[in-house]
Amino acid sequence: MNLVYSSPELRSDSIAAAGSLGVDSSVPLIIQYASDCRSPQPITVGLPLPRGFLRQANGVALRDAAGGPVLVQTGVMARWPDGSVKWLLADFVAEGLLEGANKWSLAATGHRPKSTLLQVTVENSGQLALVNSGDKSYRWHKSLGLAVVADGQEMLDAFDLVLTDRKGSRLTAKIDSAEFETRGPVRVTLVLNGSFRNGLRIESRYCFFAGTGLVRVRVTLHNPRPARHRGGLWDLGDAGSVLFRELALMLRLKKHGNLQTSWRAEAGQPMRAANGTWEVYQDSSGGENWRSPNHVNRDGIVPCSFRGYRVRNAQEEEFGRRATPLVCLQGEGRCLTAAMPEFWQQFPKAIQVEGETLRLGLFPGQHGELFELQGGEQKSHTVWLHFGPRTEFNDSLDWVYSPARSGATPGWYVHSGVLPHLASAVEAPQSRFDEYLAEILEGKNNLVARREGIDEYGWRHYGEIYADHEAEHYAGTAPHISHYNNQYDFLGGVICQFLRSGDTRWFDIFEPLARHVIDIDIYHTDKDRAAYNGGLFWFTDHYKTAATATHRTYSRANCTVRDDSYGGGPSSNHNFSTGLLLYHYLTGDPNARAAVLSLADWVVNMDDGRETVFRLIDDGPTGLATYTGTPDYHGPGRGAGNSINCMIDAWLLSEQRAYLDKSEEFIRRCIHPNDVVPARNLLNVEKRWSYTVFLVALDRYLRLKAELRELDFMYAYARASLLRYAEWMVANEKPYFDQLEKLEYPTEAWAGQEFRKANVMRLASAYADDPLRSHLLRRGEELADRAWHDLERFTTRYSARGVALLMAEGPLDAKSRLAPIPQMPRPVQDHGFGVPETFVPQKQRVLDQLRAVRGLGKAVLKLANPMKWFERDCAVK
Repeated sequence: MNLVYSSPELRSDSIAAAGSLGVDSSVPLIIQYASDCRSPQPITVGLPLPRGFLRQANGVALRDAAGGPVLVQTGVMARWPDGSVKWLLADFVAEGLLEGANKWSLAATGHRPKSTLLQVTVENSGQLALVNSGDKSYRWHKSLGLAVVADGQEMLDAFDLVLTDRKGSRLTAKIDSAEFETRGPVRVTLVLNGSFRNGLRIESRYCFFAGTGLVRVRVTLHNPRPARHRGGLWDLGDAGSVLFRELALMLRLKKHGNLQTSWRAEAGQPMRAANGTWEVYQDSSGGENWRSPNHVNRDGIVPCSFRGYRVRNAQEEEFGRRATPLVCLQGEGRCLTAAMPEFWQQFPKAIQVEGETLRLGLFPGQHGELFELQGGEQKSHTVWLHFGPRTEFNDSLDWVYSPARSGATPGWYVHSGVLPHLASAVEAPQSRFDEYLAEILEGKNNLVARREGIDEYGWRHYGEIYADHEAEHYAGTAPHISHYNNQYDFLGGVICQFLRSGDTRWFDIFEPLARHVIDIDIYHTDKDRAAYNGGLFWFTDHYKTAATATHRTYSRANCTVRDDSYGGGPSSNHNFSTGLLLYHYLTGDPNARAAVLSLADWVVNMDDGRETVFRLIDDGPTGLATYTGTPDYHGPGRGAGNSINCMIDAWLLSEQRAYLDKSEEFIRRCIHPNDVVPARNLLNVEKRWSYTVFLVALDRYLRLKAELRELDFMYAYARASLLRYAEWMVANEKPYFDQLEKLEYPTEAWAGQEFRKANVMRLASAYADDPLRSHLLRRGEELADRAWHDLERFTTRYSARGVALLMAEGPLDAKSRLAPIPQMPRPVQDHGFGVPETFVPQKQRVLDQLRAVRGLGKAVLKLANPMKWFERDCAVK
């Protein structure tokens, strides 16, 4: 089973010896850094462990490259069914890193070691929280805010988050709650939640690190209101949006004699002295396409006024392209240094010093344009601060703009068993798949470089994958603006490539992508209809510009008077959560965990008939979680497949059996061991191609059940269903490009889908006996070879859509070429499954009832019952 965070503190456990498992009792930990670094860097890393490797209440020791002990804080994020740790979160501070790969290790000791190393401690009483870290302490008081003491002296007069509304009024947040999310010897995290008078919510995470003087502030501004989205259109300027002028973190230092300010605008530049008031302001990305229509506001105007950044130093001005600024305020031996990661990538940004006040513009007032936070939209920003003696400055925050990347070796990720279909790219021979990946990682059109095409930068866009394939049939004015919004779980695909290769360039892609998906692509409200609340927005329009809809699919610019079918919102057909689950496991990010559970609750609620007006007549399941293409189809398809997959992710995170039960409900609804498969019309490729998405989710469900040792009726049911369809596939499926007459657009995507078809057969082979097993393996390899042949015909094979599909299906193809997928266990007994039943969605059930005289009479009686009108409020969730 998995352990969830049942309290604000992470559980502290450690590694036990694992000799009986035949594995080493230490985890290889590789820390990659671009250059030698003397300054301490806090590192948080999630590490997978084999079943039985880690037990509770034992010891763990972290050692650096020289074998020296390093203080480590551990927490359990997930457990195997036997109770051993599956994913461990480790916090430590790295010092003295050298350029390249620094080889550390996390070793089993069998006991909790006593440490003489400097630790961070916490005292908490009522409205006062005190964090001690060596010679520095941080005090937060509900009324007075944050205070910092170094060497016994107060450093700050003020520490405030200030929002300036659209009318110019300055608002401070009303704090509703404050709690310690994490309390350990290395890292303490204090979380504040509050709200502004204009309805915006604010969440601030303050992380303090043992013996460093470092504080990380992560601020999330959230508009909880729903968008109005009249006509299913989601453009900027919607009535649910909130406009404001600025959000800034304000620090005012206590005056200790003459205060001096030094600064630099870009990495590698020397520090320079400021002459009075000083500021650096990034107005645009600084790239060639800095005025891209990607950045239009609600009026369709690009508000960027100049290329790059501007520095004002007293009466002097200078300009540059892309700022990575540091600023240091010093006085009488005291020093405050500040840096803002992704300063230019998430423009506009600003840092200003005026007198004793340091102003960090998260949404800076220098921009001049009103900022718009759409209904259900949020945005997170990070600031690093360093407090200490003047002599500590040196390069204390140089690493912020290019931090160390850490993780285990590819071999460890593979052999830990947490991802069953992963093969190490380091241990395996070079494959066609790895040659393909090399092109999208380091070729002329690599994933980082292609951001420049439409200037996929700015606070709302950075991290997003440009949907360049949509330009192929676009007839409008260039450039074509289109966003992928994590289609086919692009995030999960990129993370898998990092795990199997250890190449940290993948990390630089998936980290900003994950944060973008969490903040921008998910609809963060509970005030809209259940079918939308907490959901993930589709990719933007096929072969049309995103216009002022940004990442929200449907725009008024693409809606014609006669196009009554246009419009909509989040749907189960586009719901991808596994990449967010992996991101949480690798980083411990609590927002990623919350995002997965939000997506899962969205699935549950959209299927709950009590959440719709039809509940007055029929409060059974709506079917919105399982339809694909049309509301009447509830067979195998991507809608149900995505929903099942999301339920599994939520169960892994929460251990709430209700999620697993819901996945089984969806399975029974959509597939049956005795289905007449030809009646599903699966060879109608344009309408039914996604049935393979469902079968992949079915395999994942079966593997989870086997891991739980639940070889019960539902295991037998799902296994028999999978084999029923796999046997039909062997006899009937043929390559898509042998059926060109059925394809509306014969693109590289069909070659990508061919890989999934091949992989379904390989996955199903694990549950089959010969001769079916051999037929599945042989046919799977034939279709995979054909997929590579068809893909390589397209010049667009490296487009975002092609890349997403290959990253999702390529790892299993690569592993299958090394060895067949091992057999899975059989059910413990035979079962009878009866005959299939057709699911009828709620809306259709109500219409059928109203068409019948008897049913109409029953409906009238229900509507006449006043209690029916209040059942939704009384329903137990």
